[in-house]
Amino acid sequence: MPNLYIIFTIVFSSLIKGVTGFGFALLSLPILLTWYDAKEIIPVLMICNLVASLFIILQKKDRKLIDRPSSYLIISGGIFTIFGVIILKYVNTAYLIHISGFVFIILTILSLLNNKSEKTSLRLLTYPVVGAIIGLITGVISISGPPLALFLNKARFSNDKFREIFAWFSIVTASVAIIGYFQIGLLTNQVFKLSLLFSPILLSGTILGKYLNRSISINSFRTVNIILTFISCIILLIN
Repeated sequence: MPNLYIIFTIVFSSLIKGVTGFGFALLSLPILLTWYDAKEIIPVLMICNLVASLFIILQKKDRKLIDRPSSYLIISGGIFTIFGVIILKYVNTAYLIHISGFVFIILTILSLLNNKSEKTSLRLLTYPVVGAIIGLITGVISISGPPLALFLNKARFSNDKFREIFAWFSIVTASVAIIGYFQIGLLTNQVFKLSLLFSPILLSGTILGKYLNRSISINSFRTVNIILTFISCIILLIN
C-alpha cells in the first residue's frame, strides 16, 4: 500500500494535470523514483496519463480546438514515441532523466529571455519536427511536458487550446508507448495494480483542475506553465 507521501504526490500532480493538461508525470516521476524503479513506474504514469487525457477530451467544448498544425504535432509525436520506447529498453533511464532536466532548464531560461507579448507565427514544418523530438523523449522517460509547454507558450495558444493539445498529444503518445511497453515486457501485474490505484485520484484532480483553468487569465496561465516547467526541471536534475 503506497504511503501518504506517494498519495499526496499523486493528488497534487493530478490537480496540475487538470489545470494545464500536463504535469502529472513531470512532477510525480522524480518523487516516485524514491520508492519505485524507473522501468516500473514509467509505464504506470503513462497509463494514468492516458486515462486522464481521455477524460479531458471527452469534456464538453465550446469550439473546435485542434487545427491542422496541431494535428501534425500530435501525429508526429505518436510516430516517434515508438523509437523512444525502443531506446528505453537499452539505456540507463536515470542518466537520461538528469540530462533531460538540464536541457529543459536551458530551454526554459531561453524562453524567459525571449518572452514576447505578441503571438508568434510559426512555420507549418515546425510542428511535425517539434512533435517528433518530443515524442522521442516521451517514449524514453514518459515526460513531454517541458518542451511541449514551452513550444505552445511560444505559439501563444489560449488556455483551453493549450490544454486540449496536451491532452490529445498525451493520448497518442501514451497509446503508442503502452503498446511498446507490452512488447518489451514492462507491463507487469504490479504496473496494472498501481495504475488502478492512482487513476481515481487522477480523475478527481482533472475535474477540479478544469474549473480552475477557466478562472485563470491567459498571461497568468503562461506564467504558471513557465514556473511549473522550471521547478519540475530542477527536480528532474537533482533527484
